[in-house]
Amino acid sequence: MEIVKLMNARMRYLYEKDEKAYMSLIDPESPISGMGRYKVLKVTSMSDITIQEQRKLFQAVVTVNELKENNEEYNNMMVFWKKKEDGDNAQWVIADID
Repeated sequence: MEIVKLMNARMRYLYEKDEKAYMSLIDPESPISGMGRYKVLKVTSMSDITIQEQRKLFQAVVTVNELKENNEEYNNMMVFWKKKEDGDNAQWVIADID
């Protein structure tokens, strides 16, 4: 699934400290303005990915548990968007990570 690939790419770019590639995964309207300075060792989905259709986009939400390099675990809600205006070329992007 595209969303899982996006989550894996985010983890890889964090690990490689590739901010340009990382930011290419993020929607321009997102409140995320830069890349964290940490490595994620493992991401585990805590919930199913739920997709809702809205007027201008599809929104997907999933709660994940991330194991960071300091061995601390964090629960995050990840939000993804796929914009209808992009038609057949629409790609899932990261909208927010809470």
